[in-house]
Formats: sequence, structure tokens, C-alpha cells
Amino acid sequence: MDPFNCRGLIIRSSEYKEKDRLLSVLTADRGLITICAKGVSKPGSSLGCFSMPYMLCDFVVTISHGYYYLKDASIIESNSKIMDSLEQMTVAAHISSCLMDCTLQSENAKDAYELAVYAYYNLANNKDKYLLIYSAFNWRLLTIAGFTVIYDLDDAISKSTHKYMINISGGERGDGNNRAFNRMLEEPSVRALNFFATCDLKRLFTSSADRNIQEELKGFTTDYLSMHFEKRYDALSVLNNL
Repeated sequence: MDPFNCRGLIIRSSEYKEKDRLLSVLTADRGLITICAKGVSKPGSSLGCFSMPYMLCDFVVTISHGYYYLKDASIIESNSKIMDSLEQMTVAAHISSCLMDCTLQSENAKDAYELAVYAYYNLANNKDKYLLIYSAFNWRLLTIAGFTVIYDLDDAISKSTHKYMINISGGERGDGNNRAFNRMLEEPSVRALNFFATCDLKRLFTSSADRNIQEELKGFTTDYLSMHFEKRYDALSVLNNL
């Protein structure tokens, strides 16, 4: 079969055999695909620079016996500054884990791909905003998956207290245990969630907030994400000991 071209994000790169690597690449039109990059671990490999995670690349790929093989590539955005700090690397790994969990065979792969492009780029270029980027990514991904709502800020009691009771509903598990629970959030946090859900994607990672609101958004979006994807996302816990 003739080679084909595709643009995609490397969201994971893992060793395979002695000299090869397997690249998990998120694309807009094919979803999540695995590309074998043969020989890239050998010194002097011409393709070695195209096997690092978080890069946006144009790939030339061949198909043999149902498997994808890397033939050539060019870098569109390296996002190499993600490697500048543990905080950025930790959030990037979290983003990759979420994408691996929810975009395989997904009809929303194009939306997830576009979200990931902006998330990695902004994470690479805004070191100090890693917590907001984390929360904004979480909430927008949940929105793409259809799990969020727009919260009403007109309740008179809530307006007077500046706190809002937010319900997290995950329905019921097969064992009958209801996963719904409530959380009190400050008004700026609720406004941020509404913004994350509805804003133009180009503006998603431009917001700002004080540290307390950032921490509140981090905890809330992590719990919501963990509930709906039935997996505990605790990547940022490693930063608590720093």
C-alpha cells in the first residue's frame, strides 16, 4: 500500500524491542493510532528526533499487514519547553493519560485532537499556568464527552453567599451504588467552569485566577473526571511533596 500523510500529536512514546519505539499518535481524522518507528533508538537514526512525546508532526506512514510504520516526518510544533519543569511534565502526562483513556474509537476524536493541540502548546509556553491548564483541559474534555452542564449563577441565596452547591452526578454503577455527591464552590470557580465549557478553544487557556481558586478547580475537575472515566486521576499528587 502506498504511504499516506497525516498530522498528529505524539501523546505517548514507548520502547519496543531493542531499537524501535511505538508512538501513540492522536489525529483529527483517524483518531488514536499506533505507529511503529523502526530503528529510531539507534545512534544516528534520521527519524530519532520524531519519536519524542508531545510533538505535533506531519507523518508519512506506510501500512503493512494492518500495522502503521513511520517512513518520514516533519515537526510542526515540538512543545519541548514542557520538559523545563516537573509541573509541566506532570500535567502533560496527565493529559496524555486522559486522551489514551477516552479517544480510542471515539467519534469525538477531532474535538479531542484540537483540544490537545492547544493544551500542549499552552502548557509548553505558560509554565506558571499549569494548574489552570490542567483544570481547563479536564473540564473541556468532559464537555466534549457530554458530561458537563452550564451552571446557573442567578440563584438569590447563592449570590448573597458567593458560594454554589454543585452536584456531581455519575449515575449508578452496576452494583447499585450511586456516585453522585455535592460540592460547595466559590463563585469564581463556577464562572471558570462555565467559561471552560463554552469559550472559543483559542481562549480556553487564557484565563487567570488566584491560587485558592486554582486549587479548588483542580480538586473538583479531578473528582469529576475520575468519576466519569471510572479511574482515579492523581498525577498531580507527586507535586504535593515538593
